[in-house]
Amino acid sequence: MQEPTFDKQPDPFDLILYLWARRKLIGGILVGGLIAGVAAAFWITPLYQSEVIMFPAITNSVSKALLNEQSTGRDDILALGDEEDSEQLIQMLHSEKIRDRVAKRFDLMRVYEIDSTSKHRTSELYEAYAEHIKYERTKFSSVRVEVLDPDPQRASDIANYIADQVDTVWTEMARERATKGYAVVEQKVRELEENIRVMADSMRVLRELGVHDYHTQTERYNEYLGAAIVKGDQRAVKEFEERFKVLAQYGGPYVTLQDRLFNETKRMSVLRMKLEQAKADMDSDLPHKFVVNRALPSDKKHSPVRWLVVAVSMASALLLAMLVLVVQANVQKIRKAHG
Repeated sequence: MQEPTFDKQPDPFDLILYLWARRKLIGGILVGGLIAGVAAAFWITPLYQSEVIMFPAITNSVSKALLNEQSTGRDDILALGDEEDSEQLIQMLHSEKIRDRVAKRFDLMRVYEIDSTSKHRTSELYEAYAEHIKYERTKFSSVRVEVLDPDPQRASDIANYIADQVDTVWTEMARERATKGYAVVEQKVRELEENIRVMADSMRVLRELGVHDYHTQTERYNEYLGAAIVKGDQRAVKEFEERFKVLAQYGGPYVTLQDRLFNETKRMSVLRMKLEQAKADMDSDLPHKFVVNRALPSDKKHSPVRWLVVAVSMASALLLAMLVLVVQANVQKIRKAHG
């Protein structure tokens, strides 16, 4: 009976000897990787980082915060925003208006070395912008604006400009809406003023006809008419009967106009208050964020980290060397098998 055979375990010294025999090839590849890493570390353009830290404001309406008698905690102009407000602030930072203004102000097409005649220059600019300018929310619900640029002064200028543009763009958007709201309320006020003027003129005509205060006059005429009847003063009775005819004819319209005028005057008071609030929102330049730290020029480059570039290059060269050895070994086996 034939004894079973087992595969012989590879001797680790065989691998060491194999690698030692090819030390020149491995060393050459590693030296090449070292040279490439050093060249790449000094060839890559260094970037400097600047950042702005800011908190969102909890309210954006000056009328609610300052002019509304029934304000809530969300209307405190000194309160910091929460997570939802931070997300809104980040969304504003990602707006096309801010991005285009930054690109135009600092000529980022030239800074990022984008061909202005390229068919895809806009897409390339936006991609480069996203790589160099980032926004993130911190664990404290603040918002960080990070800018990378070859020029440390320009990096800080861009970060501060973006922070300033948040208020500018936000105010423009709010003012556009507030202006339309103000126009609507103003038109309603004018219409109501005209209605009140017409009703006041009608009341004046009714007063000229003898109806000054329907309820008071009716009460007094009844008293005087009763006294005249008791005295037997027919002339006075006849006079009050004539006055009652006037009240009977114009009293109803007078009461109706009086009630409408009272209600419309109350409405006018409310509309004038809303008009005042709308004007306050339209003219407001209340900041929409609290800046904790403004950006300053960095005196230390952010990237590249040269030793890390060299280390990665060396590791890649080592992997390449191992791959070359594996390919050589397999090529030799194939040749022996078909030799």
